[in-house]
Amino acid sequence: MKTVLSAMVFCIFWQINAQQQVFAYDYRNVPEEELRTFMGNEAMYWSKIHANLIKKGTITGWTMCQRVNGLASEPNIYFFYGIGSLENRDKMTEAWPQAEKEVRSSMDKQKLAMIDERLKQKKYRVGEVLLRRTSSVNMGNEGDWNYLVHNYAKASDVAQFLAGQEKHFKPFFEENISAKNTKQVFWYAATVLSPTGSGYSWNCYTVDAFKNYSDVFNSWNTEPNWPQEGMDEVNKYLPDGNFYKSVVWQKVMWLDAEGQLKTAWDQ
Repeated sequence: MKTVLSAMVFCIFWQINAQQQVFAYDYRNVPEEELRTFMGNEAMYWSKIHANLIKKGTITGWTMCQRVNGLASEPNIYFFYGIGSLENRDKMTEAWPQAEKEVRSSMDKQKLAMIDERLKQKKYRVGEVLLRRTSSVNMGNEGDWNYLVHNYAKASDVAQFLAGQEKHFKPFFEENISAKNTKQVFWYAATVLSPTGSGYSWNCYTVDAFKNYSDVFNSWNTEPNWPQEGMDEVNKYLPDGNFYKSVVWQKVMWLDAEGQLKTAWDQ
């Protein structure tokens, strides 16, 4: 009975922890000539609403990233929204309008009129994804990054692919990031909650984070001893043993834990 109760407690804890790892991506494809206005609108208006939600604990984070290289037809901007739990997602229906109302009431009317004119710009949204983080490695420096590599995968068995990441690659990155054998600052794996189905190009992914762009291509300080068993195990769930694609993203705008706006773009 004690063993059964322990297992039940573990399962409940895992479900709660998994719920707290929910987040969303909002992909855009903004024309080059519209980027400055688009980013300005985020800095002057939309980020303030997300800051309001962070301070209230409705969301856990907000970041804007810009694609480095790639095709013009692909999304060149995405927003990260730290939701935390699915219950928080339910609350957004009421929380968002209230936060926007509070932000607008605090702004100078003349400035607000100018912003409203700017907000007539198209949103350029091309897709939204709801995800849950399933494994992660960071040594208390998860925010100390400027570039992410998203390794998108279309796994034939998502659960087994992610189980292999947890079993083999989580301890591998824990050991090497902790020992500073790599310039990588954190790693995680996640599954897509929505949308799903065979009509979509990816259903899970892994993320590698770096401080410098050059670190993406020269990430190891020592020769890595890759877990071959783990590579064989996860690769069998990928078409030809490969990720669908790997894309580099640069952090250009974000809110810290206190909701203060930070930027890394030329305003």
